Amino acid sequence: MPEPLITESITDLDGDQAGELELDLDGLLGTRRDASADWQGALEVEWRALERLGLSLELDLGGALGSSDTVIAVRPAASWLLLHQRPLDLHLMVELSLRLPTSADADHEPAEGAMPLNGGLRAGLRSGAWTARGFLGAGVGAGSAHALPLRLEAALLWERPSLLFLGVESRADWSVRAPWTLAPDLVLRGRRFGLPFDVGVAAPWSLGARSGEPQLGILLRLMLELDHD
Repeated sequence: MPEPLITESITDLDGDQAGELELDLDGLLGTRRDASADWQGALEVEWRALERLGLSLELDLGGALGSSDTVIAVRPAASWLLLHQRPLDLHLMVELSLRLPTSADADHEPAEGAMPLNGGLRAGLRSGAWTARGFLGAGVGAGSAHALPLRLEAALLWERPSLLFLGVESRADWSVRAPWTLAPDLVLRGRRFGLPFDVGVAAPWSLGARSGEPQLGILLRLMLELDHD
């Protein structure tokens, strides 16, 4: 099942084979309303430890362009598959992630929740070339910009098998002042081009960002799956 880049799941939503392993390498360049810019990078390892249990560990680095200061964070996460309805290609999982350190002002990628501890339910439904995915959850552990730090995510993707998929995804994270993010996605299947990894590009756009807040970014992701036959 195609997986969006910003609202991704912890291990494949439709996977059920223990031992599946995926390595992701991210690079993000983001601009702010005050014309400053930030960079972020991440290395993530996803492993399906059991048929229903998925584990991941992510190392994040980031900072302001032109500055020697670098913020480092580690994010362990886990998922548990609740439902595989194969005839409908419908899938449901529960997720939980923790960011270390847990300070409220720690940098985070747009693909991650802003709060230190995040959890919720993720669902996906595929019909032909189209895939719809969604998430409902919340975060805790730090001060929230709104009364309820809820997270809602949605993605609609179109796939040409073995070649590419593209689509649009959105998220609303009410733990931050400007909750809405919109991003177009494009992922090229590397095997079609003689590459051992897939290449994804997204352009997250934060709606309603003020001066000094993230507004527009470009995310590049390289994805290496080690479970292909």
